[in-house]
Amino acid sequence: MILFLIKLVLGIVILGVLVVAIYIAKQGDAKIELKTTERTKVGKTAEKEDRIDFSLDIPYVNNGTQEGTILDAYLRIYLPEEQYDGILLRSKVNLKDVLRGDDYFEAVLVPAGTGKTMVLRFEAYARNGKNIKEALSAMPDVDVALFADCRGRGKLYTVKEIFTISATEMRNLLEDKESAVQ
Repeated sequence: MILFLIKLVLGIVILGVLVVAIYIAKQGDAKIELKTTERTKVGKTAEKEDRIDFSLDIPYVNNGTQEGTILDAYLRIYLPEEQYDGILLRSKVNLKDVLRGDDYFEAVLVPAGTGKTMVLRFEAYARNGKNIKEALSAMPDVDVALFADCRGRGKLYTVKEIFTISATEMRNLLEDKESAVQ
């Protein structure tokens, strides 16, 4: 009799665990997508003799079924000085509505089926005795990786998207007097 009760309780517990596991699996999770293919063109925000600042916007969306969080976002610029030593590029990522002066990304909740826009801001410093016009005139295409550390119901995951800022886009910044933001 005792053995039967133990088996019955154990069976009920196993059945309960299976029901909860199926319920959790059907709930889904957040799935953050960085839409780098829909990015805007670069636009100049400031220019000095030895430096030019520019930015571009990249939308993001949560294609999942649950709310997610973007905990951090950052850029990796693939422009080693062995490839081109005329410019030093620095960058930061912010939410479009929350531009910050520091290098901190403010975490954001992203409800299922919604999204907003990130602003990627760049500072290009001329190096090796060049002014910014000379440095940009020989600039190659630059690959950039945008990383976002995300969390939903499951474990932390990182989304990585690579896009290219073309040399032509960079050179056009020198001629684009109207896009400079004051």
